[in-house]
Amino acid sequence: HQKECLDYQMNDSNFCKMIHMRRTLCQKYKLARNGISESGKVFDRLDEAAPSHLKTEWLARERIAQSSRLNDPSVMDEYEINIKKAPSKKEIELRLLEE
Repeated sequence: HQKECLDYQMNDSNFCKMIHMRRTLCQKYKLARNGISESGKVFDRLDEAAPSHLKTEWLARERIAQSSRLNDPSVMDEYEINIKKAPSKKEIELRLLEE
């Protein structure tokens, strides 16, 4: 009897999850669809702000990376983000003390 009760509860729980999954997936789909249009607008603004000579250079570097990636995976380092870290508070204090 105990096994039957546990089976019933598990089946009911899985059924409820399956029923609510449709609603959750629909909500996530709508959010993703709205996010695509918003991302497109932001990308267009960014694309307009970038100088054309840099865009040409970036496209050339991308083509090289994509065509050479099978033979030399290190060319994919082109996609690494190179952001210089801001100096820490201690580094700023040391620099000010030296001046």
